[in-house]
Amino acid sequence: MQKKYRLKSSRVFNYLHKKGISSANKRLVLVHAQSKYPLKVGFIVSKKVGKAVVRNKVRRRLREIFRALIPYLEDNCNYIIIARTECANSTFSQLADSMASILSKAGKLTKPIDRGVGARLSLNEKFLSLQNF
Repeated sequence: MQKKYRLKSSRVFNYLHKKGISSANKRLVLVHAQSKYPLKVGFIVSKKVGKAVVRNKVRRRLREIFRALIPYLEDNCNYIIIARTECANSTFSQLADSMASILSKAGKLTKPIDRGVGARLSLNEKFLSLQNF
């Protein structure tokens, strides 16, 4: 994922935690809020998920999934993705399904995900159809 999409400021993280709207499933929590600036995202993977190797693996997977979904997301919005302990034992496709699920649940997917991207992320068919939009 490109650096221009990364959320780094602790002030913005704190603002999103206080004022943001959250959606969750058993693997991930999504916190989002509108912004006057372009899309930015931050990832939180706590020590509860596992040791450093596991946390970094989860963070890399989440970044790659989010990078592939950027063209399908609402712009001018800041996101925080928080990994739960279930992420440590999840496969890449399970994490991709969880991410697509919470983004569609929050209403942040603006168009259906392309079949090529869906195949690369091993997404369920429900995210590739027009029914959710």
